[in-house]
Amino acid sequence: MTLETSKPIGVPAWKRWLEFRHRVLPFIIFVLALLAVITLWDKHLTSPSLIGQVETTRLDIRTPSSGTITNLLVTLFQNVQKGDTIAKLDPGDPLTALGSQADLLLAKKELLQLMNLTTAASAFDIQRNVLDKERLRTELMQQKVALASAEVQLENLKNEWNRAKDLHAQELLSDSQYDLAEKTYTGAQAAVNERKNLIIDLGKTIQTIEQLITSSQEIEEAKLDIDRTTLQRSIAKLEQDWIIRAPTDGTVTAIQKRQGEMVGSSDSIITLTESKSDTVITYLPQGSEIPVKIGQKVNIKTRTQLVRECQATIVRIGTSYELMPDMLSQLQLYKLGGIGVPLIMQLPPDFECLPGEMVNITLNIPGMEFDEKNLAGR
Repeated sequence: MTLETSKPIGVPAWKRWLEFRHRVLPFIIFVLALLAVITLWDKHLTSPSLIGQVETTRLDIRTPSSGTITNLLVTLFQNVQKGDTIAKLDPGDPLTALGSQADLLLAKKELLQLMNLTTAASAFDIQRNVLDKERLRTELMQQKVALASAEVQLENLKNEWNRAKDLHAQELLSDSQYDLAEKTYTGAQAAVNERKNLIIDLGKTIQTIEQLITSSQEIEEAKLDIDRTTLQRSIAKLEQDWIIRAPTDGTVTAIQKRQGEMVGSSDSIITLTESKSDTVITYLPQGSEIPVKIGQKVNIKTRTQLVRECQATIVRIGTSYELMPDMLSQLQLYKLGGIGVPLIMQLPPDFECLPGEMVNITLNIPGMEFDEKNLAGR
């Protein structure tokens, strides 16, 4: 009797699947779940996260002087462009509207007086120079008359001296009489020459005074033109200031004064909020050991249903702990007393956010290296 070789009993496929499902599949699912948890942890929890707010710039548009608002040309939440007319102001009395401008002009005038450059002082100098010129001109005429008389006398003395020479040559005149005639003629000639030099000097002096008078008059005219131009520019500037214009693009978010109301100098008429902002402010809570430095990149995510994301750059870091705004303090992940070091981040130009919008911030920390300027030691 021979024994037949035994054959292995086949395992049905459903039993193999059952064994795989009970032994292998749980392990695979565990590994996949572990990988998913690690990925989510690395993406959302390992990097320090903060809450920031897009910076809002609000401007209070104020009146340049007191008066009455004759026309208010904007409404609440209206968008305005830079240079648009916001309101028109009637100052009433232009001299009252001049205000500090008039004080400035008076101060300039007093300064000119202290420097002896005022119109009155210069006019006095000019008048004095005119009187000196007239006095010198009178003296010049007198010297010219005296010169003419001296020249006639000199001609007579010359003739007498020539006769004395002839008589002296014929020995009809003594030496003493001849010397007297010669000395008299020579002295008269010297007197005539000196008088001629004096007349020349007087003429030059009169020309110098005339040039001085002309220059002084030109200077006075120039100063008057400067004062007149300054006053005209001040008045023109005031007239321009009576039309209040928007200094930047924005939205009217508040109206403090209405048409027809009386306003004082520097009263706020409206509040203008800029329509765009490219900076985000957040606070690094006290006690968080997070190294940050200027130039470091951060991830910005909007807290809207349609999430938008971008990379921003830290451009400024505060040097002291500041009190956080209530909203940021409540939303901040690190609630340690509500104080923190402010961080200012620059958004890329193509990333649009509304001013005042809250955003999520994830810091990118490659290698956890500390710099001397970092805040890790705080």
